[in-house]
Amino acid sequence: MDVSKASQPGYPYHALQPDTIRLLRIYPGVGTGLVCELEVAHISQLPPYEALSYCWGDPSDKIPIDCNGSGGLSITKNLHSALLSLLPPDKPRLIWADAICINQEDIDERSAQVRLMKNIYQLASSVVVWLGGSIEVDGKDLWPIPPLLEAAQKNLKRNQLPIRHGTKDWVRHVLRPDYTTNGDLNDKRWNAIIKSLILLLHRPWFLRTWIIQEVALATHAVVICGIHSANWDDFYCAVSYAIDLDYFSSTLPEMYSSLQNIESVRRNLPRKQYPRPLDLLASFRIFLATDPRDKVFGLYSLFSDSDLAVLELQQDYTLDLVKVFTQSAMDCIATEGNLDVLSFGGQDCLPAHSQLPTWVPDWAYQDRTKPLLPRFLSTFSFGQHQWPCPWESATGASYPVVEIPEDKKVIMLSGYVLDRVSETGGVLEKEYYESQPGHPLLEINTAMKKCSEVFEKWEDICGVTSNTPYYTGEAAWDVYWKTLYAGGYPHGDEQQTKAAFEKWYKPFRDLRSLTEYAGNRIEEIQNSDSGMAYKIVAGVGWFGKMTYMGMKFGMNMYTSRDKIPPSKMLGFGRTLFRTGRGLVGLSSRHVKTGDAIALFQGGKMPLVIREAEEGKWQIVGDAYIHGIMDGKEFDCSRCDMLRIG
Repeated sequence: MDVSKASQPGYPYHALQPDTIRLLRIYPGVGTGLVCELEVAHISQLPPYEALSYCWGDPSDKIPIDCNGSGGLSITKNLHSALLSLLPPDKPRLIWADAICINQEDIDERSAQVRLMKNIYQLASSVVVWLGGSIEVDGKDLWPIPPLLEAAQKNLKRNQLPIRHGTKDWVRHVLRPDYTTNGDLNDKRWNAIIKSLILLLHRPWFLRTWIIQEVALATHAVVICGIHSANWDDFYCAVSYAIDLDYFSSTLPEMYSSLQNIESVRRNLPRKQYPRPLDLLASFRIFLATDPRDKVFGLYSLFSDSDLAVLELQQDYTLDLVKVFTQSAMDCIATEGNLDVLSFGGQDCLPAHSQLPTWVPDWAYQDRTKPLLPRFLSTFSFGQHQWPCPWESATGASYPVVEIPEDKKVIMLSGYVLDRVSETGGVLEKEYYESQPGHPLLEINTAMKKCSEVFEKWEDICGVTSNTPYYTGEAAWDVYWKTLYAGGYPHGDEQQTKAAFEKWYKPFRDLRSLTEYAGNRIEEIQNSDSGMAYKIVAGVGWFGKMTYMGMKFGMNMYTSRDKIPPSKMLGFGRTLFRTGRGLVGLSSRHVKTGDAIALFQGGKMPLVIREAEEGKWQIVGDAYIHGIMDGKEFDCSRCDMLRIG
């Protein structure tokens, strides 16, 4: 729940009795005015009402309304617009909207009402999703859902739609003001439709933490945008169809997978199939909340009764953020019986949350780095299509041994230091596009500009350049590409994943060969003992050959633009490293030479840890270490209790 103050001190809220809520009755208004009344009802005897799902908007931009004949209540402009859109033509309408129906200034009331959220949204006759005003493309109101829904119902393939194809045209022009004026009539119409959808999906509602439960719990939901509406099932069908066209792979990709996860929860809840708390926290990590504690509290309505019975943390706004996130991490360990939650800890957190221990994830930090644990790597939602992976746990079937001191600032874990980092290869950066659809070739073009040197260094670390076999006997190239996927096979199996990676990676190797030839040949000419005439002729020949090779390289890139698969690689945002024993691994961008590689009982992933003051260690990040992930390396007899702060 957003914590921006929706009410002014002068509004006369009265304390609610246990298990009661307020409902807002709005009346047909005159002009742009809102006339409404708040009434109280018991959760077990609720009249028919609708629950509003919306984005609060700017808390400083408020409009006063007449409620119960009293002044003193102001609401944000976006909520005001939503209520105006719901004004009944001839009879009152009963609405539940959190900013009005909960006294946001009363912390105890907020805590109590949040614990009733599950009932409020499940018992509503309908959940009304307000996305804001109409979408305009070329100055015209354009609602993209009907044509996309029609195409989805006809199961039209991507090449059957009259949409511009080819990365260059799409990325360069799709969001330009004049883009939809190019091409023939069908192109203009469909380009405008996709542009409208992109603009729609970038509305702030889609990244609100609270929308997850609001939609998932709804027995019926309707989406409203300006004067347009669609029931949720049709809306999701149209949006998911557009996503499957794969024009959005680099445009906030986590948001689109999160929409799939919301729908998965929505469909599974009636069958009493609940995702685990950690799966929910991980899947919706990029979602936003004005109050960061709501990144946890906003998901509680989706937990199973069996998990809720184990959790010590309750939805209580008297607890500060450190206590909420710390207890949430402890609850994940208790409900899971493993240390999977530690994969989300480490050095990355918001500056305002630097007081969090490194073993506690900062769920408010929008980390786009994909986790390395196979459980969280799926092509669909909650592991339904989990990437095939030949390993399960670096510590076998061990169970965590955990001790937590009373102050909860450190956690004691049973484990040991296996090795130390001796060399790192730099961070592989990736650009995310906030407003442009993506494409594998776009991913490659960006990486070529920034990451060619990193790839070259990584190959050296793995022994690819020197063709040095790994200690397991595997070829260095196989160790290299498998490490970049953390041992998983996102393209189906080992053979298919290797083929897809090599096709994606080929431009980097071709460019390097071209660059090496250019440098070696020009050096050879300069160092030649031949006369100047020969050098001039050789130089002209070198220039001609370079021009030909460069044109051939560019043409190959162009002709293969629709054949290059997405990389699905886990190396972006991370670094590849080698240890003192010669082990090769992939981990956090924060890994430094001298950091320790530790194995902990109950931990599927090795952790990179760093010595801190007073005998404590800090988590740097989880790690994939090639060759030890099957658990055979783990030696329980070496374990001791290590203090992690």
